[in-house]
Formats: sequence, C-alpha cells, structure tokens
Amino acid sequence: MKIFKKKKCKICKTKTGTRFCMRKGFDICWEDCNILRVDEQCPNECEYHLQSSEIMQLKGKSDSQMEYIDLLKKQMALWITKPQKIFNDQIPITMAESSEGKKKIEEFLNQFKINPIVPLNYLKERLSLDELKVDSTPKTYEDHALEFMQHLYTNEWEKVTSFMINNEYWQSNKLNDKFVARIAANKVIKKISSFDLISSALTKEKDQALVYYDVNNKYDLTINLKLINNSWKVRSIIIGKPELFNSESEAIQQVAILLSKNESTKAYELLKKYSSIYISSSDFEYYWGLYYTFTKNQKKAEYHFMHAMILDPTFIEAKYNYAFIQHSNGELKQAKEFYYEILKDAPNEPKTLNNLASLLIDEKNYKEAEKLLQGCIKNNPDFELAKQNLERLEKVKS
Repeated sequence: MKIFKKKKCKICKTKTGTRFCMRKGFDICWEDCNILRVDEQCPNECEYHLQSSEIMQLKGKSDSQMEYIDLLKKQMALWITKPQKIFNDQIPITMAESSEGKKKIEEFLNQFKINPIVPLNYLKERLSLDELKVDSTPKTYEDHALEFMQHLYTNEWEKVTSFMINNEYWQSNKLNDKFVARIAANKVIKKISSFDLISSALTKEKDQALVYYDVNNKYDLTINLKLINNSWKVRSIIIGKPELFNSESEAIQQVAILLSKNESTKAYELLKKYSSIYISSSDFEYYWGLYYTFTKNQKKAEYHFMHAMILDPTFIEAKYNYAFIQHSNGELKQAKEFYYEILKDAPNEPKTLNNLASLLIDEKNYKEAEKLLQGCIKNNPDFELAKQNLERLEKVKS
C-alpha cells in the first residue's frame, strides 16, 4: 500500500488541509476554517459558508460533531462581545459584570429547550452564569471513537478490547490476547504518534457511525461503530477513508470469484491488498483460510479460520472449517466443542450434524448420533455422507 504525504493546512502548518478555502486560495484544516467562517463573510459558493443565524442555531455545513461544537463556541465568543438587540443593544460580556445583567442573560437562555450537544457550559463559564441551566452532555459516538483512539495510541490493550463489539465473547473464551496481537502488529496502529478527527457520519437509523481520523499526517483510519443496548461499540477498523466501508462487499466478492475459478495467484494479491485495509474483517480472514486450504497449507488455513471466528463469533462457516481441521488432525475434543457451539446458533447445519454424529459413533454414543443423523437427513434427504454414517451406525449397533 503506497502512502503519500498529505498536504498540511497552510495556516496552522500542523494539521492536514482537508478543504479548499475560497477566501485564502489554499487548503486549510477545519479548525482554521471555523476561525474564518464564523464572521459569516465567506462566499456563498463555498459549501462551508455560514448564513446569518441566531445564537446556537448555526446554518452551515460541518463534517463532524466536534467541528460543529467548536463552531458554536466560536459563535458564542463573538456573541458575548457584540451589542445584542434582545438586550437593548447591550453587550453580554459587559452585562455579566453585574448581578442584574447576569440575571437577564440567564432568563433569556433558560427559556429555550436547547439540544444537549450545544456547549452551554462555555457561556456559563465565560460569563459566570451560575443560574444557567445546563443539561449533562451525553457521550456521542465521536466521544467513544476518541477514547478508543487514545487507548490505541497509549497501547492500553485491555481498554481497547473493552470497546470492541465481541469483547464479551473474547473474555469468556480467553481470546482477547489473540485479537490484541493482531491489532498491535498492524504497521499503522503501532506507529500512531498523533491523530486528528477529520469527519464523522451517522446512519439514518442512528445505530451505526463512521469516524474518520488522520494519523501522523500520513495515514487514513476509519472506525465503524454500532449502537448496542444504548452503548456504542467498535465494529471494525479500516485503514483508509470512510468511503472504503461501502466497498468491502465488492472487494470480498472479487476474491470469492477468483477462488471459485481457482485463480489463486490473483486471489492472493487481492487478499494482501484488502487485508491491509480491512484489518478487522472476518470475511477476508475466512477467504485467506480458503486460499490456504486450496493451496494445501493446512496450518495457515487453520490460523486464518480461527481468526475469522474470533473477529465474528457468529461466522458459522469459518467455525465449521476450523472445527473440521481439528477433527482431521485428531483433536477430537476440541472439534466436538466447536461442533456443539455451531449447533447452538445453527441447529440444522448439515455438515456439522454429520461430522458430530460420526465422532459420537466412534465414542459409542449411538443414541445421540442417530438423533443427529436422522435430523440431518430429514432436512437434507440427498446428503450422501449422512446416509453412509447412518448405515455405519446400524452396522456397529447390530
């Protein structure tokens, strides 16, 4: 993966220039864009220009909640220093020097039902408005993403895993270390020395979000979060821009088609490329497993099937392939455990029913084996292996 040096903001000269400023004629960061546009003098042709609005009711584009809150604070900073008609052209910061003036400001602001995301605390602190009602600010998906990034930066791996969607499964199966080893080895994550939020987006259903960061003024990193039981959890990490999130399905399909055509060399190249982007994708781990199965490298196939089911504990096909390898290697106890685990989620999965029944026949657990095989054949009457196992069972029973 080729990495190109990003353009820096020509104002601050530290952050990445993410948008072209029509007033300055060069790329700037969103922080400096906010400093400029809060005066509402940007040309209408600019998509980020602000229209005249009341305090705490901005009309203008923001690429993230953080940017929007920052813009509100800058608007508030201007508002308190200018004469306001609502106060008979008095200046709020001057009014706040007296108790009577503070009271007028507090009564004005307290009459509104204000979105909790609005940083009223800023006004409260700047003007010492002790009686201003400020609701506690709820943690947003951006807040969760920020904490997650901070833990990646400080290598606090236990905290990193606590943010992941599969953390409970990993804890109960003692798999946290395997996920940590995988993430900690990533060349982008292990080099994080700085990071800046660029943008974020929320689905219409408001249950999934993408938060996009610039890392070291060099790499793009996107965090995909999902709302579960009113708590945001990290679903996946993408080394790239947010638009790559919607390209994952197409990338998976490309690899699947190549493997189905036995074009393993081309599949290998695509797997290398996409695995460096979708670093927490169970699908690409699964297809790595298939690739190594086709190229007869059972050890590596086992490794990748294991990681596919770690990344997605509900990935039945990955779990089955891993259990089958254990079965083939004579690791019968472990194979049985995974077969039973599969049947909890997919009680009619035919290959699992057949293989588990075969193990039970060898263990002389004929009653349960027969039950599994009959259930399997009932739903899959043309499944020859299950029929053969049932015939074998009848012979060993007699």
